[in-house]
Amino acid sequence: MIAAGKESARGMAYGSLTGRLTEVAEGYQQALLRNPHDARALTGMCLVALASRQVNAAVRMAEAAVTADSALVTAWVALGQALSADGQTCRAEEAYAAALRLDRNSALARLGLGELKIAAGRSEEALDEFAQLLERDPPQTAGCLGMGHALSCLGRFAEALEFYERAKVSRPKLAEAEFAAGFALQRLGRVPEAEKRYRRAIALRPDFAAAWMNLGCLLRELGRDVYAEAALRRAVELRPDLIAGWVNLALLERERGRLDQAEAHLQHALKLDPEQVDTHVAWAQFCAGRKDFAGAWGWVRWAVARDEENGEAWNMMGILLHTDLRFDEAVTAFARAEELGSLPATSNRGNSLLDLGRVNEALEAHETAVERDPNHAGAKYNLALTRLRLGDWARGWADYEARWGFREVHRRPRKFDCPRWAGEALKGQRVLLHAEQGLGDTIQFCRYAELVAERGGRPILQVQAPVERLMRSLEVVCTGGAEVAVLGAKTPEAGLECPLMSLAAVFGTTVETVPWRGPYLTAAPDEVEAKRLSLGDCGDGGLRVGIAWAGNPKYKADMQRSMRLETLLPLLRAPGATWISLQKGEPAAQIAALPPDVRVVDGSSGDCDLAETAALLAGLDLVITTDTCVAHLAGAMGKPVWILLPHLGDWRWMQDRETTPWYPTVTLVRQCQPGDWSGVLRCVVAMLKAFRR
Repeated sequence: MIAAGKESARGMAYGSLTGRLTEVAEGYQQALLRNPHDARALTGMCLVALASRQVNAAVRMAEAAVTADSALVTAWVALGQALSADGQTCRAEEAYAAALRLDRNSALARLGLGELKIAAGRSEEALDEFAQLLERDPPQTAGCLGMGHALSCLGRFAEALEFYERAKVSRPKLAEAEFAAGFALQRLGRVPEAEKRYRRAIALRPDFAAAWMNLGCLLRELGRDVYAEAALRRAVELRPDLIAGWVNLALLERERGRLDQAEAHLQHALKLDPEQVDTHVAWAQFCAGRKDFAGAWGWVRWAVARDEENGEAWNMMGILLHTDLRFDEAVTAFARAEELGSLPATSNRGNSLLDLGRVNEALEAHETAVERDPNHAGAKYNLALTRLRLGDWARGWADYEARWGFREVHRRPRKFDCPRWAGEALKGQRVLLHAEQGLGDTIQFCRYAELVAERGGRPILQVQAPVERLMRSLEVVCTGGAEVAVLGAKTPEAGLECPLMSLAAVFGTTVETVPWRGPYLTAAPDEVEAKRLSLGDCGDGGLRVGIAWAGNPKYKADMQRSMRLETLLPLLRAPGATWISLQKGEPAAQIAALPPDVRVVDGSSGDCDLAETAALLAGLDLVITTDTCVAHLAGAMGKPVWILLPHLGDWRWMQDRETTPWYPTVTLVRQCQPGDWSGVLRCVVAMLKAFRR
């Protein structure tokens, strides 16, 4: 939640009063003792009241001033400022209009009216106000800032930046211009420059709370959480009433898993203003993150009830509807959020359309989201996944690099001293190929190590500990053409680096050119024999079928792809098969709760790594699994694999396909309706009967 600051007309009018309010007020009070109807003194007292945030008093003083002298332009301007601060938009606009009727060249009235229109969501109209102001007085600093703010509200950040720079020309040390330029640069994706501008604004004005807050938000986006926390805390120290500062602190602490602190910050924000809709939306996000969906619904309904025109509240409602699998309703909510100006809602609508199977509409929504906000990493990432799903890999792999700026995928991207490899000839250089996401991803993309070696490089596969021994079965490693290292240990020296999941883009992989020269991962013969002996006589002959039913629970969509073992009972009761569990983690304990007529042998819960699991897989006839790392392992070993997929499977399994170019021995079995595993199991039972023949 990043708020662009504004140097308002109100700020220009009374900014010089700050720090000597008592002295100035005493002067006006003396004038009013002599003449209680002194319009200029009443106007001055209005500005003093505004500067000290006594809005009601400011309105009274300004009303008295225009009553005392209805021809005094500054009194009408002060009334407009006071009414605007009090949220009385219509009356404020009338006051500014009255000032302009008296003096159409009043800069403060024109500024106030322009800012009022920005606040009312009428930024196009605001452009006209600022344009008129700049026509009469081109160097006008506040006019340049106002024009920049209006353009920013319209998403025209490059143009806005030009006006912020013009403001700096006339006042080189204006903190507000540096701050506004930082905001525009950040939205343009020029993050290092944005950080410099925020820091300049703070150097010029150390008490600039909004600049501290935006710097903190930017640092949070960069994964520099300790520095982000320090900046955000400084913002609320300077402005304890800065609600957005407390909310952003809560978001940061929630992401760090410090839920008690996050909740305390949200409580503080709520106390500052119980009616603040943005705080209600943040509470809904917080509750949803804790899987307290009832609480999240309460907050989002409260938010919409208080402000039916709040786009982010409708966007959050869409997210909750999507989570409830109410995709049609989610699409409607996201569309409403889009109408109200929510940029993330467009991409979110695309995700709901995907779940409805309306893939072409989803693609159009994701493309629109990127057009509207080209530097939004989440929108570009969603577009990438949709293109990959639909087979447009030429553009999809390039777009997929957006994941490095998307915190839901990479909260803290690794930094390397060596440059990224982009596919050039290698001439014996060492190339660090590092794992970045799940174990299945590592298994899927480690095949590219051989291609890197063929380009003349010496690949170093740096992978997660559970697959380290498994990677040593790659032919390129066995023949000495590549090395294996463990993530978390000291990073090996290398001249170049490349994430494993970026190699498909480097090699220009298409659906037709997925590298497959046969099974590329194997198990050691002695371990295969040891596994066979450890299982003993585990059945009455027939097929030996491995099963896995649940993936990593930390995966965002795990509820859709995983199931409980009891859901598989119709399959487990099918005759002619010995069932061997390949399940790891807590779900493996579900074996003990099976009914007496069903037997599943626990073959993997005690495995120390996936090399040991591979030894078990080597002796099986068939593997049936949900979308887990076991699916990738069995596919990479060339075993017959049936992957049970939710209605909307992961992007790598593409759309409406029963096979995958990644693993020729894999068969994909998809839900026909969201959440319906029964149809999938009926299909698999029939497949198993045919497989036995």
